[in-house]
Amino acid sequence: MTTPRFPALLALASALAAAFPLAASAAPATKHAEWEQPEVVQVNREPMKTTFFNFERRDLALKGDKAASQYFLSLDGSWSFAYSRTPESRPVDFYKPGFDISRWKTIQVPGMMQAQGYGQPLFNNSDYPFPPNQPYILHSMNEVGSYRRNFDLPANWDGRDVFLHIGAAGAAYYIWVNGRKVGYSEDSKLPSEFKLTRFLRPGSNVVAIELYRFADGSYLEDQDFWRVSGIERSVYLYAEQKAHLRDYAVRATLDKSSYRDGEFTLQPEFAGAAQGKLTATLLDGGKAVLSLETAVTAGKAEALHGTVPGVRQWSAETPNLYRLLLEFHDAKGALVSSTSRVVGFRTVEVKDGEVRVNGKRIMIKGVNRHEHDPHTFHVMSEESMRKDMELMKQANINAVRTSHYPNDPRWYDLADEYGLYVMDEANIESHEYMGMGDRVRHIPGEREKIQLGYQPYWAAAHLDRVSRMVQRDRNHPSVILWSLGNEAGTGPNFERAAKWVREQDPDRLLSYLGHGTIGEEHLPNDYVDIYAPMYDPIEKMIDYAQDPRYKQPMIQCEYVHAMGNSVGNMEDYWRVIRSHRKLQGGFIWDWVDQAMLLKDKQGRSYWAQGEDYGPNPRKDMSEVGDGLIQADRTPDPEYYEVQKVYSPVVFEGDPAAGRLRVVNRYDFADLSGFDFDWSVARDGIQLAGGSLAGVNAPAQSSADVALVLPKLERDPRYEYVLTLRAKARPGAIRGVPAGMVLGFSQFVLQAPSAAAVTASGGWVSPVRAGSGVELRAGDAVLAVDAASGRLAYSAGGKQLLTGGMPNFWRALTENDLGTGLGKTHAIWKQFSEQRNVRAFDILQDAVHVEYIFGAGSARWDATYRMDSKGAVQVTATFAPLRGDLPDPLRIGMRFDSNPALDTLEWYGRGPQESYSDRITGAPLGRYSGKLADQYHDYIRPQESGNKTGVRWLTLKGAGTGLQLRGTQPLSVNALAFPYEDLYPRPRGTWHSSDIRPHGDGSLMVDAVQTGVGGDTGWSQVGRPHTQYRIKLEPTTYQFTIAPQGAAQ
Repeated sequence: MTTPRFPALLALASALAAAFPLAASAAPATKHAEWEQPEVVQVNREPMKTTFFNFERRDLALKGDKAASQYFLSLDGSWSFAYSRTPESRPVDFYKPGFDISRWKTIQVPGMMQAQGYGQPLFNNSDYPFPPNQPYILHSMNEVGSYRRNFDLPANWDGRDVFLHIGAAGAAYYIWVNGRKVGYSEDSKLPSEFKLTRFLRPGSNVVAIELYRFADGSYLEDQDFWRVSGIERSVYLYAEQKAHLRDYAVRATLDKSSYRDGEFTLQPEFAGAAQGKLTATLLDGGKAVLSLETAVTAGKAEALHGTVPGVRQWSAETPNLYRLLLEFHDAKGALVSSTSRVVGFRTVEVKDGEVRVNGKRIMIKGVNRHEHDPHTFHVMSEESMRKDMELMKQANINAVRTSHYPNDPRWYDLADEYGLYVMDEANIESHEYMGMGDRVRHIPGEREKIQLGYQPYWAAAHLDRVSRMVQRDRNHPSVILWSLGNEAGTGPNFERAAKWVREQDPDRLLSYLGHGTIGEEHLPNDYVDIYAPMYDPIEKMIDYAQDPRYKQPMIQCEYVHAMGNSVGNMEDYWRVIRSHRKLQGGFIWDWVDQAMLLKDKQGRSYWAQGEDYGPNPRKDMSEVGDGLIQADRTPDPEYYEVQKVYSPVVFEGDPAAGRLRVVNRYDFADLSGFDFDWSVARDGIQLAGGSLAGVNAPAQSSADVALVLPKLERDPRYEYVLTLRAKARPGAIRGVPAGMVLGFSQFVLQAPSAAAVTASGGWVSPVRAGSGVELRAGDAVLAVDAASGRLAYSAGGKQLLTGGMPNFWRALTENDLGTGLGKTHAIWKQFSEQRNVRAFDILQDAVHVEYIFGAGSARWDATYRMDSKGAVQVTATFAPLRGDLPDPLRIGMRFDSNPALDTLEWYGRGPQESYSDRITGAPLGRYSGKLADQYHDYIRPQESGNKTGVRWLTLKGAGTGLQLRGTQPLSVNALAFPYEDLYPRPRGTWHSSDIRPHGDGSLMVDAVQTGVGGDTGWSQVGRPHTQYRIKLEPTTYQFTIAPQGAAQ
């Protein structure tokens, strides 16, 4: 076995073993390959460095395109490839140049093997995809990819050192060149480089890579994502002078006495016996604001220091960047290399118990982001990354956690450029072992025997992953927090890693949850700077904020679980966060659905989950739909709730009384980047409006707004609403198009009169017809079946609605399933399907039906009347008759609608679906669309399409239609297929492509529907908060159904 390059890390592992002999399980024997030895993280790998490239000319360095350099050679593209199901079946001698690969297939690099037809993709949440037996891997599950390709060494590279760069690959791999073994590496999310100089020959060369799907390092990569393998980032060669700038660290902070002047430090590192000088020039739009130089002697150079008075500061709101140009000249003055990068001046610190950037307390309006593409799994294009960045900026998101591993280096460049705070997370998660340890945490010493953070022989791997992340990303101003990992327990390995980070990079903060999971108290770790729990409910947040024993600021590393139709309660969270100085926001779980785009047997595209690729050996959950956006980057409806809750601008006051203030929730910027307008609408139709001039306020403050509303004659039958909007100015916010609304506020100036709907021309009398009764007026007919109580409504000679009955059930959302409502609340599904008519009364001007459910468990009293224009008035009262019933999921009526009624218009909240606990981002207005477009394409079919606050709604098509109008605002859902299509089926047998327009449509007219919840997605905490659940008490509501055009 070749000796690893990091003896210091191995020494650390040995020291930890000596220090904790009783706390750790025995180290494994070493009669195994490197990929089953946790102490061996690399062989002959170059030390990590920051992301940069040495160019031969200044103009190339300023452009930053590596491909333009004559000393760069891409190895991306087609490689010869052999797939083996086990290590024992791999082609052992494939790396030898004479080995016959003529029958091999090809594979694209970068690319995941499983995305290209080699092996089964697996999605696991918290369990390993293989039986846990650390550090060993079950060989029968460990596939191997053998890669080979030829390349021609450029003739002008002669005399230079040549390096191989592999951007990210894994889980582990070996490298050969021209039949000679070069080295080994693991950690599938960070780059590795190898010096190839002594292995190369002029002209044609052969490079071979043997890649293992799983390795000992996989025990630290137990994240909730697709477990796929391959070379996922670019591979290239580059050539350097023997003596060259090998690495450099930039420190660009602010003078903390005033936070006005920039303090600049550059620490260079050279390879070889470099002689000459290094110059550092800081450019602001082409103008040099700082010029420094230092002598380079025998490969050594002093650090450079300088000050930039009145520096333009970097923050997520004001991403001001300078360009640093570094040039190394040899002793004769000839240019050896030139490189450049952006630099942002900012400070980050905890002061007075608050996270502060540039001396100001900030709020983290964050999101977690996995790297995911619906076609390539983990291989990300720059176009996709830029799309993510722009969608985040448009949603008012200001921070991202790289859950749960270092991202593609281009992501950090974009964060610097667009303005986004980054919590950079090490590729460490040993979730299953953490859970094993937590389950025995009450037995002294047992947890320490299980969790990897306590095992000395895992110390080198933990430190390697943390330290290399810091070394690569330390020059990015966007990175303000280092995270030591995710859901891996705690222990000395994390404490040592934290100590290393503090010594090497004292200018950033440290974060890590560490102490267990949801199952136990989240205790702050004393080796980090912030308390970063996950999914703490509001009550626990308040307790923490008010407890003087806790000093660390709280930023939840995960909160607001966005699986499926979710993200209820978010406005409530932020009402609390804004009320306590110790609370500073959090990171939503999470950004993008991890679904793959596949086709069903009919050739229809659908969003695929883990089980769609075959059975999972570990039978772990396969939920991939936790995002605010779909895998193709289409926003989910909940995206707009986030956009509103995270909005930097709101209006407060009583504009009808002449009191109005604008509130600026930015931490640094004023509101000069917005144009403002106002409008007054009557039932959604604008009557007056205009721009608002002179609206501005400094960050974290408010200002009065002068708005004189026009005198409008108000009809008491209608609702009058004032809407104020903040729209992005051209070029004001990077990634946000001009005119996009990033904030709005609405004020009801006049509510409609609450008088009950009265008959137009009086009520008609019922008449017996067949097995029931009919109410008739002209060509409008309401038929009520005496035996079942079902309703049918027709007008203009066309049947418009049928099957009208009370309904208390909904298609279960992800949160409903995760909280067990399918079992605990199933009685309401039974009641909705099995109703008994206890009384059927024919009155002089009405039909009264009393329904009873569950042998006296609940009652529904409904009275139906029709006026002379054919408008039907429905008055219904729900009454629970037992006190031990669970809360119903909705209270209302369900109808089948004529499929010809394919278009709807409504006045209520929209345009996206909304629910009682997710209405903040859905303004009142008048909206329209096709029924076929109302269902949102969730990965797993579930309740979708609801509209809250509906004053009225019309359905029309093929020359006919109807209108609903509530005496009070209604909750209405109109879909272009039978609602029962959304009811759960066994996993793997049911896809989004199964939901399509067919048969009769569905119309749910509810007094109320329960919220969607989302604090978590797997326990009772995930249910809607109490105020958004339906109270088990008598409820009365009233609405009318009228033919299209009938006066109401």
